[in-house]
Amino acid sequence: MRVERFDHMPTGSDEQRPSTREAISARVRTLAIEAGARPSDHGFGRMFPALQLPGHRIADGPQALNDLTRLAAAMGRTAEAATGRPPRLRSPGDADIPAAYTFLLEFVMNDLVWERRPAEEIAAAGAPDYGPIGALSSLFNRRSGCLDLDSVYDAPRDPAAVRRMLVGEVWRDPFGEPPLPPRKSMRNDLPRHPRSADPGRDRQARMSDTRNDSSLPLSQLHVAYLKAHNALVASGRSFETARRALRQRHQWMVLFDLLPKLADPAVVEEVMAEGPRGWRVERPGALFIPVEFWAAGFALAPSLARPSYDYNRHLLDAEPAALATRATLGPAGPGPETLPANRLIAWEGFLPLEAEAPQRARRIDTILAGAGETAEAVAMRYLLRGYRLALPSGQAAARHLGLKALRDDTLLAALPEGQRTAALPFCEATPLWFYILAEAGDPEGPAGRHLGPLGSRIVAETLWTLARHSDASILAPGEACDFDRFTLSDLVLLAAEQDS
Repeated sequence: MRVERFDHMPTGSDEQRPSTREAISARVRTLAIEAGARPSDHGFGRMFPALQLPGHRIADGPQALNDLTRLAAAMGRTAEAATGRPPRLRSPGDADIPAAYTFLLEFVMNDLVWERRPAEEIAAAGAPDYGPIGALSSLFNRRSGCLDLDSVYDAPRDPAAVRRMLVGEVWRDPFGEPPLPPRKSMRNDLPRHPRSADPGRDRQARMSDTRNDSSLPLSQLHVAYLKAHNALVASGRSFETARRALRQRHQWMVLFDLLPKLADPAVVEEVMAEGPRGWRVERPGALFIPVEFWAAGFALAPSLARPSYDYNRHLLDAEPAALATRATLGPAGPGPETLPANRLIAWEGFLPLEAEAPQRARRIDTILAGAGETAEAVAMRYLLRGYRLALPSGQAAARHLGLKALRDDTLLAALPEGQRTAALPFCEATPLWFYILAEAGDPEGPAGRHLGPLGSRIVAETLWTLARHSDASILAPGEACDFDRFTLSDLVLLAAEQDS
């Protein structure tokens, strides 16, 4: 990749118009969504289409569904619950990844995929009509499927300054609310609709897809992107130039900050130097989201999530349920108008922004965090999604790529003892999502530090391909960028310029 620094900063008069392809594709995508149609160039597909036949998947039928249910229950029984140990102290299950990257991974996934009709439709396990789907044409991705910050720019601009994105103000109790945290301003919430008796609209974030408002850390990360755009505008850029600059920074952050923390460094280095060898897309119109990536390889947030977090000085050792945005806002009608000021995130507890080490994400393995019932429900969701999408087994995908597969004793040895009995039916053909987590947690392999050979290949090749075919791609030959590097910490610091 060639990265250059501009000699001058673009100003508001240096309006950089969107490319013709970008303008046309955005308009077509909008019309398609409004009409309820599925865009033909940005849906879902298979990275390994040759592995769709039954012999390359786990078995179909009621027995398979019963076995998946038992495996999910075992993952629930082995879940890591909160212990009361301060989250910033290193624990045996911790990785070296700062905790904020769990939420960045969720943000990237939400920005790439918004599936309007979930693949794991609610159905009774074992029902005769509940089985793998054949074609993926029934699935509809409402996102562009590129690293272009679709979710950020699918939101209102500031009517008082249309080059800027609209940012909401936090709520302060006029009767004794403590002062704002240091270096924080009032403008630190998503823009929201007013209070309403309608739960579907009550203080909902003003964006078409509100998944990034499901938890406080994810919501605050989305705010950081909005404010980072505004900081780029404040430096003299037009809206289009600021959007292009933020997209390129986002691509750099995904490829060179997030990806190396998740995948095998050797695989990342090879893909970045030589491009993909397992999945190649020759033209943008053929681009799609591989279901192997969406439903398995990049579905790592449940494994990375901690059982509790020190969110800020007011909210310590908080379990995920306490960090739900709706829990903070309260029931429809009453409660604060927007996010309370005492619920602003303390990023220094999630990123290396000060001398004290931040909280860390968990190691990547088959052990989930949280209450057993919650972990079981999460595991069941992902296992059923893979079954419904007819994903290949982990062993079939590994063999397809010429990799040595985990099977029988080598698979069981990669699992905690409490999961081995439930995993016995899958020793030869393991659900892809579970296999990728087991491969990462293999004590004879990555030991939870990063993804294994198969998971690394799926994730690295997908992210490289999506970045290469995005508008303003930093991987395009001769593409010039006005920055040298850009990490998640840099994003937070850039956003903080709006608080000064």
